[in-house]
Amino acid sequence: MAPADTPATPDTTLDVRHLAPPEPLERALDAVYALAPGQRLRMRIDRDPHPLHDMLEPKGYRHTSELTSEGSYLVTIWRP
Repeated sequence: MAPADTPATPDTTLDVRHLAPPEPLERALDAVYALAPGQRLRMRIDRDPHPLHDMLEPKGYRHTSELTSEGSYLVTIWRP
């Protein structure tokens, strides 16, 4: 059996760096709403997507944002 912090299904990955707004937001929303239970979205983006966080938090989603050494963000989104 997998540890409790290990997702049962593989993460979905999305790279929206270098895309013009609103395309990163649109692609992220499509990917988030397609997640299976226990699955996470791992997204690379040029900036921390505050509007996306604001849209998803009231719907029960959680996130982390990590600034990478290359200057982009790695954002992980999941529903607990």
